[in-house]
Amino acid sequence: MKEKIIGFLLENADPSIVLRVKKEILNNLCQKDEEEFLSKILPQKNVQSVIQSQKPDGWLGNAFHGQSPKQGAGMYDNMEVGLRYLAEKGFPPENEYISKAVNSFLLKEPFDPAYGGKPPKPPDTDYTYTACGLYLARSSIIIRAGYEHKLFQNNFINLKHDIDYSFKTFLNVLNFTDVSEVIDTHRKKPCFKPGVLWPCMYDLRMLAHSRDWRSEKNISLLADSVSCLFSLPHSREEMVYTYIKGQFTGPCFAFINWQFRIVQYYAERITLEIMELFARCGVVNQVEVLKNQYNSLLMLIDENFNVNIDEAKQKNYGWSPYFGFALEENWKSEIKRRCDILFRVLLIIHFTERVK
Repeated sequence: MKEKIIGFLLENADPSIVLRVKKEILNNLCQKDEEEFLSKILPQKNVQSVIQSQKPDGWLGNAFHGQSPKQGAGMYDNMEVGLRYLAEKGFPPENEYISKAVNSFLLKEPFDPAYGGKPPKPPDTDYTYTACGLYLARSSIIIRAGYEHKLFQNNFINLKHDIDYSFKTFLNVLNFTDVSEVIDTHRKKPCFKPGVLWPCMYDLRMLAHSRDWRSEKNISLLADSVSCLFSLPHSREEMVYTYIKGQFTGPCFAFINWQFRIVQYYAERITLEIMELFARCGVVNQVEVLKNQYNSLLMLIDENFNVNIDEAKQKNYGWSPYFGFALEENWKSEIKRRCDILFRVLLIIHFTERVK
């Protein structure tokens, strides 16, 4: 199946998908061909939305955390989504738009007005609130842009610390037998208990796209943590908030709250994007829930490359800080929609098979 999907994509897919298949899956992309593909990707409408918003200092758009009509930031022309989107489209770390954007983080003190937030007091309290804050979001997109080992030395972005922190959030799940042990109630709303470490989407992205944390032992520990996460009894279906100084704040897609309903329900509805991240972490074959999902996913693709999953039926291919995987320019064509779905399936197969 893997070889057939590759052939289908090379013949039908967007240049960004073809570039990534050749570079990441087949490992046979020369620099000249890469430059040729990038020249075809650069004029695309959504890519232009990102790069035309780049300011002289490299910052993308008028906001950090996703689109903001109030700040004049659209779906793609904002720092967090824009940088991740360019990386997903295949632009390498040394690309001028990528490198300028990453460098712009080094020109701004934490909680510069460009981030749209107020500085906590003291600054390191950003790590004390469950699944909230600037640092992990910022580090996750820097790493996705390919800068785990390329970031210039600086005084306020420590990627190694943030990778280790994300790993600890998953390991901390092993300390509990029921998620009610990590939840308090404030004014009749469920909230994380103060100081609880709990994994969120940014933590998963940090580990999926970084290398330094990886060892056979750590991958096994992560697999144990994810297995525990999926097996924890949890009866709540409402939002679990992070309680910060008397205010209810929505955590960044923590693996507990209503955004994934309950943990067991989430385990039955893992999206392609989430599945890809787990596959990149190397844990799919060690986590029974994920292994079953993987085998089920392969059975949903027929001989004509139709994919019978919910995401293949959606017409919305937009992006946000928390989701987005479409690399085709639009999904008006059924075959283009299928290419996006099949490319994510291909990545899942590739990373799952690689660690067998």
